[in-house]
Amino acid sequence: YENYNLFISASDTIRRMKDDFKHMEDQMEQVMGNMDSISSFSNAISVNLSDSRQKITKLSSVHNLLTKLQTLFELPTLLRKAIQMEAYPQAVKYYSQAAAILSQYQHVNSFDGIREDCENTVQLLIHALKNTLRDTKITAAQVVETTDMLVELKVPPNDIVTLYLDTAHITLQADIDAVSDPPDDQDILEFLDTTGYSFLGSISLTISTFKTAFCDNQNVDLPDSTLEESLSEFAYQHFSAYFEHMQSRFTKETRSPDNALLVRGLDRFYRRLQPVHTLLPTASLDRIASEIVTNTIRCRIQYFSETLHTHYSETVSDVKQSLLVSQPPQFEGQHTLADIMSTTKASLVGKLKLVLVNVKEFINNDITFANKPYFRGPFCVHDIKQGLVLKYVEHILGDVAEMGDNLPPSLLLVMARLCLDFQTNTISYLATLTEEMFPPDQSAVPEQLSPTVTELSALAGDTVQQVLTKYVNIKGLSISQMIHTSVKTRDWLSAVEPRNVRAAMKRVVEEITELDIQIGSLFEEGAVRGPNSDSSRRAHSHNGSRIASSKYKYTPSDTENSLLNKLFNDQVEIFGNIQFTKLSILTGVIKIGLKAFLESVRLRTFGKYGLQQVQVDVYYLREYLWRFVEEERLLNFLLEEVVSSAVDRCIDPVTMEPSVIMLLCEPS
Repeated sequence: YENYNLFISASDTIRRMKDDFKHMEDQMEQVMGNMDSISSFSNAISVNLSDSRQKITKLSSVHNLLTKLQTLFELPTLLRKAIQMEAYPQAVKYYSQAAAILSQYQHVNSFDGIREDCENTVQLLIHALKNTLRDTKITAAQVVETTDMLVELKVPPNDIVTLYLDTAHITLQADIDAVSDPPDDQDILEFLDTTGYSFLGSISLTISTFKTAFCDNQNVDLPDSTLEESLSEFAYQHFSAYFEHMQSRFTKETRSPDNALLVRGLDRFYRRLQPVHTLLPTASLDRIASEIVTNTIRCRIQYFSETLHTHYSETVSDVKQSLLVSQPPQFEGQHTLADIMSTTKASLVGKLKLVLVNVKEFINNDITFANKPYFRGPFCVHDIKQGLVLKYVEHILGDVAEMGDNLPPSLLLVMARLCLDFQTNTISYLATLTEEMFPPDQSAVPEQLSPTVTELSALAGDTVQQVLTKYVNIKGLSISQMIHTSVKTRDWLSAVEPRNVRAAMKRVVEEITELDIQIGSLFEEGAVRGPNSDSSRRAHSHNGSRIASSKYKYTPSDTENSLLNKLFNDQVEIFGNIQFTKLSILTGVIKIGLKAFLESVRLRTFGKYGLQQVQVDVYYLREYLWRFVEEERLLNFLLEEVVSSAVDRCIDPVTMEPSVIMLLCEPS
């Protein structure tokens, strides 16, 4: 049933569509008839009006021509009026539209006059536009607009570029003058935020405007290379003056006690130059800024180096004062040379650590230039490790090596021990500490520089050797003078029978004992050499049996035998190398003193009792000095030489019995 209804509905719809199409066909036939009528009427009208239309077209063309001619005749007036109203774009538009016609018909007198009048007016327009470019307060948009108008007026692009750069020079020069003479009350950060930043802002605006107005402007018919070269030369000229003044200001800041302020200033200076470097990469501004930062930091390190040297000089002066008169506060309560040396070393190393903490601020993570490989490698290795730390140690060693003989001998002893500690551990410790605090970028570490840690350690050892040799010579000379004076001032021919040891010999022993205490507080004991140095011998210092021999009983042939023995015995080296031990140092002093004793005896003539007094003195020295020498054989040899020389110089060589000598020396 439903399908039947749908079929019936579809049949009705088809029937209605047939009726509608039939009606539409009738209407279409009627429309076609109307269109034919319209076409007939239109053709009839066109035929009737064809003559009038041609006349109207001709009249319209004549009217347009007359209008253009009227505009041409009025063009000079329009240009002048636009210039007076400062409507420069409208004036350029007027002239640009008429320039081609005036140039085409310039052979016509009337048109040539108009052309000349317009060109004179355009020169005024060009002058006005150039004055606009000369305004130092002109905006970037105005520069671009004015440049386009000048180019459209056929002004050479080179002239426009030169005019713009000359105008920018005025503003930049004023900023540079301000940088060269800043207010006295500004710190470095205030200076960078005001005076220094003004120049960077001005030149950044100049560069960006130049690129927009000329480099990116299709109307400017100049090669890009020419424009880039002009801009780079202009920027370099002004940045050179700016960098010179900035370097001078930063150099002045290197003497400031506030290191953190200088670090922040350098970072701000370098950071703010990066946008300008991005604008003009061909000017190498980043490289120049890095050089300024590096030079400033090196000046700062030089300042710290001078501070370290001054501190070292003051410390040495305090040590000298503590050894001579009264003790400075840092040495108060210290009575031994070891205490003074420890305090001195702690002061020198502590000051260096404080300086390292200060200079470490230059490579903090928030510092822009600190992460540059070309900065970090040379800074950590060349400037800090080599230029500051190791050079400081080298300065100390050099100063110690050059210390004169007029200084207190105990000061030489302290400085020798200080250098020995430097050689043993301090130099390597400071080098390791520096490498930990200032780890360089391994890819940018420069070549190995001098001095190295090994070289400095060797230099420290040489310095210890020099200073100890100087100390031994000074103390040996002091004892030599004491002995020489005692021998020289005594009448040995008329001497009375000896009753005791001479006071000079006792003073020599006391002096050596004092040296033993001083040197022993700083240096190790050292090894004893020779067969006559066993512990039991040293435990009994007054063993008289060892000299109860016939060696003091001389016959007429003793002199000849002594001379023969000298030819076959090893020679004693008086001024030999000093080992870094107490016994070696004391041995050096004693050898010099006994050598002086020997030479003094050889210059005198002795009587019987004079010879016996020498025997007593030699026995006394042997009994007390053996404990202070490395090799007792050397001591015995020199003392025997003294007695032998006294026998040679004696007119009545009768020696004293050993038992009597022992008896005279025991109470002493």
